[in-house]
Amino acid sequence: MELITVKDLSLQNEGYFAFKHVTFSLTQNTIVSIVGDSGSGKTQLLSTLAKLKTADSGKIDYTPGVRIGYLPQFDPQIINKSVRVYLEEIRQLSGKLAVSKEQLKGLVAFMGMSPYLDRQVRQMSYGLKQRVNFLAAVSGHPNVLLLDEPFSFQNVKYTSNMLEVIKDLADNGSGVIIASSIQDSSITNYFDSNYIMKNKSMEQVRDKNKEIKCMLIFTVKSDSMALTTDISRYLAANVSSLVELKIPLGIKDAIIKEMIDLNYQFEGARILEG
Repeated sequence: MELITVKDLSLQNEGYFAFKHVTFSLTQNTIVSIVGDSGSGKTQLLSTLAKLKTADSGKIDYTPGVRIGYLPQFDPQIINKSVRVYLEEIRQLSGKLAVSKEQLKGLVAFMGMSPYLDRQVRQMSYGLKQRVNFLAAVSGHPNVLLLDEPFSFQNVKYTSNMLEVIKDLADNGSGVIIASSIQDSSITNYFDSNYIMKNKSMEQVRDKNKEIKCMLIFTVKSDSMALTTDISRYLAANVSSLVELKIPLGIKDAIIKEMIDLNYQFEGARILEG
């Protein structure tokens, strides 16, 4: 059953498209991945699906009874409450369909947050806040879960634990959308469909086995060192003072860090397909 149907949806900010002509649907028992560079429109799209923004044109149809759980990339709230109090208040707001107290306690432990229950949310690091907000998003037992960069600053263990919770929701009838700027190849088997945001539009990747790649652009500085053998194999162009690297999207951050360590100036990135 379709939970959300999006038809020719567009949103503008101050005369510029945040995204345009987006058409897709989210059905029960599915996990959808949307990847794209920073500023490509992923966050604005999820915010619109979460009913926090109003599109300029197009249509979103929600199946009656849809309950949305939403994890923003950056939560502007300053939460002057302990993790324990905040999550319990969110759970209660979700009513009878929310997870039970015992289930929430189990989720808190599973996400490694038990030692932080009495700490104020506002005092926590970004990575810990993301885990708190993830727990808040799933505590209402939503049948539509919208996650914006949920794995930011999470180690392998807690990324894996998040994915287990997400898969359990999907297996029990929910639809999930995960937006991210990086797609680690180790988690692609969790996704039922994949989309790329580029040129402010969303395109489906029809071949699930097709690797999503990224072009990184760097400026050569006077003290830049020679490219290592590992990096040289990704070299797409080396013209004048610019170096372009065509890499798998999942290693984007690691390559950027290594190039900066070699004294190259990072200029930008763009998503490629295939």
